[in-house]
Amino acid sequence: MGFLEIFGYVASVVTAISLMMKNIHRLRWWNFFGAAAFSVYGAMIGAWPVFVLNGFVAFVDIYYLIAMNHHKEYFDLLEIDIKNSIFTHQFLNFYKEDISKYFPAFTYDRDSEYKAYFCLRDCRPVGLVLFSPISNNELLVELDYTIPEYRDMKTGKYFYHEGLKRIGVDDKKQFVIKDPTEIHRRYLNAMGFKKTGDENGVPIYKR
Repeated sequence: MGFLEIFGYVASVVTAISLMMKNIHRLRWWNFFGAAAFSVYGAMIGAWPVFVLNGFVAFVDIYYLIAMNHHKEYFDLLEIDIKNSIFTHQFLNFYKEDISKYFPAFTYDRDSEYKAYFCLRDCRPVGLVLFSPISNNELLVELDYTIPEYRDMKTGKYFYHEGLKRIGVDDKKQFVIKDPTEIHRRYLNAMGFKKTGDENGVPIYKR
């Protein structure tokens, strides 16, 4: 198998991976690399329609990536009455399977004394955070979930910085998460959580 053939296969794989992305920003980046590689491949083998078409696709991807980076999103938090919110029940039920990957122990209890907030981006409810006090200075995060299309860390960064100030949470209070899944720990690290120890064999993260 020659270099050109391998290069063509790599371009195909990158393009195929891009189509599996749920996050539109990542999809655009992966699709750009795949299309750019295919465009180069087309030029190398003299297939000019392949070169032109994929060059155009790469240009379109770059155009939208620039537009997304320049678009100023509106973030906000919406406090909800979890005991009486029909939409919250529908939201949790719709994303139940995905939520279980990150919070396998979470169960929706309308009678719990959660503080509950929807995270809004351009007025779209893209995330849900539930927490409750466990001491004077600590708040236990029962759920911190963002829907797949918006997992670029921006929602979480807004919540744990500007969002908390907006809803009047004392910055001296610590947020606590118990026994996070492996795939959730990368997010916690990005949000400033640190592992502080174990409780009966259960890892504890705080920020």
